[in-house]
Amino acid sequence: MFIGENGAGKTSILESIDILSRGRSFRERRIQPLLRKQASDLIVSGKLNSAERDIYLGIQKSTKQTTLHMNQEKVSSISDHASYLPVVSIHPDSHQLVQGGSRFRRSYLDWLTFHVKPAFLQQWRNYSKCLRQRNQALREQCSSDELAVWTKKLSEHATSVDSARSETFNHLKPIFDEYSRRLLPEAEVNVEYYRGWSNMLTLEQVLAKTFSQEQYSKTTRTGAHRTDLRLFMNQQEAATIASRGQQKLIAASLLLAQIDYAQKASSQRCVVLLDDIRAELDQEHAHALMAALQKLGCQVFITAIDRQQLELKGWENTKLFHVKQGICKTIE
Repeated sequence: MFIGENGAGKTSILESIDILSRGRSFRERRIQPLLRKQASDLIVSGKLNSAERDIYLGIQKSTKQTTLHMNQEKVSSISDHASYLPVVSIHPDSHQLVQGGSRFRRSYLDWLTFHVKPAFLQQWRNYSKCLRQRNQALREQCSSDELAVWTKKLSEHATSVDSARSETFNHLKPIFDEYSRRLLPEAEVNVEYYRGWSNMLTLEQVLAKTFSQEQYSKTTRTGAHRTDLRLFMNQQEAATIASRGQQKLIAASLLLAQIDYAQKASSQRCVVLLDDIRAELDQEHAHALMAALQKLGCQVFITAIDRQQLELKGWENTKLFHVKQGICKTIE
């Protein structure tokens, strides 16, 4: 646990772990706000201990480029880092999983699918590349024959992406149901999978029906890039009726389920970042979250203003650090 006053630099430590895993911070997607004043880049390195071998990861980021290393050799994709260092963050903006746009929930589902289905990353890349080509064809008003070729390919790739996502969701849902009952026993919470187009038709058929609209907008309006998880509380949209506290508990249930299933489906333990959890949850629900994480056996990095904010009784190998003006010191 890292303790210290607001602005001491506690969250920056957690951000560095996230950057090492995903290439960006849970708090800020852009690189510029993360750089020190007058600095041109940032460097993060870390050592992962596993039963098989130690793995050394490194990342150097600037506003212009990113350089990645694994065991002192360059790697081309951040997915290599993410596969060895699965990181889940729970922070004051986690309620965006409920309140925010579909991209938050799609990213959540894709993170999990990536970690449990190795083929998914290439399937999604194939779909994304084809989507760009089809959108380009729409903008350039290509012939109907050329557009039909991209439409057919897009439908095929969408089917592969949807198959992986929906299978992941089917495993995830009962786990989420269990956690939501624990954290929100007073409400009926449900989550449904929406693939991005009608379940009754292929994507190719849907795109044929919406072609005139696409000619006007010059973009592909339906497909796997529109996938969403639809959340309900007491049979109404959770984003509409749930309080901020209830949204945080639903988001916590989603993230606990994500960690639980990811660890069941692979031999890896997740690394969990809990930033200012007491801003997320009250004492009772924070205790329930910590108890659930303790059972999951994750390595957990926590920030708090003081040690009394969270109860760590029963946790093994706990370490306490004090952070002040960006300097981190061990507390005995």
